[in-house]
Amino acid sequence: MQNLRSVWPAFDTANIAETWAGAMDITPDSLPVIDEVEQIPGLTVASGFSGHGFGTAPGAGRLAADIVMNEPPEVDRAPYALKRFL
Repeated sequence: MQNLRSVWPAFDTANIAETWAGAMDITPDSLPVIDEVEQIPGLTVASGFSGHGFGTAPGAGRLAADIVMNEPPEVDRAPYALKRFL
């Protein structure tokens, strides 16, 4: 608040009503993982959207569904592969 008040004096009398903190599911390269987990047959993950999951949900859901159904995906799976971190 001190930095905010130093720039905008209108906030001199403002008080913080509440705060929030939590973990973000973000990957090191900022792209989600949408892939099968080879070590656990039948497990497909779609995670690491860093709060952007809502906007990318239709495409991510389609890719995840294609993977689960063993269908050819409409997009390249490589950027979302889990193995890029292993």
